[in-house]
Amino acid sequence: MRTTVGWRADGPATTLRRVSLERRDLRPDDIAVRVDYCGVCHTDLHAVHAHTGESNAVLVPGHEFTGVVTEVGSEVTRFTAGDPVAVGNIVDSCGVCAMCRAGQENFCHEFPTLTYGGTDRHDGSTTLGGYSREYVVRDQFAYLRPPRSRPLPATRCHGRDAQPRRPPRTGHRADHRTARRT
Repeated sequence: MRTTVGWRADGPATTLRRVSLERRDLRPDDIAVRVDYCGVCHTDLHAVHAHTGESNAVLVPGHEFTGVVTEVGSEVTRFTAGDPVAVGNIVDSCGVCAMCRAGQENFCHEFPTLTYGGTDRHDGSTTLGGYSREYVVRDQFAYLRPPRSRPLPATRCHGRDAQPRRPPRTGHRADHRTARRT
């Protein structure tokens, strides 16, 4: 196991506690990512506030993050140490259903494995999110960022804060992704 530092919810409090976390050792198709920026999403806040802390389930939120690859598994060819990457909300899927084969893992017939609160498909452990210093993820669920792209600030869902903010265009339907909040 690999040891890192993370921020854990112990109950429905608003404060996360810094703790030592264990990540799995790299599998042949895994990469280790040093987490540099992690999004703050309303989903994370809901998860923390709903977490009772009564069960044995550990909650480390944070489901979209960017960072740098620090190590690669023996079968990984898409990444090398030092590559800047982004990881979204899905970190694994069955890979064999029609939706997965079509590149639509979010509709996986067996339900995708989420960044936190999911169940690892190999060992059954609970996935712990990106509010940590390191994350281990299958290489298929990490995305290479351009090498000269600017570092991303803390982001929210869909990386919206990483992009220039624009007001919604008149005549277009405003939704949760484009509407300004006051």
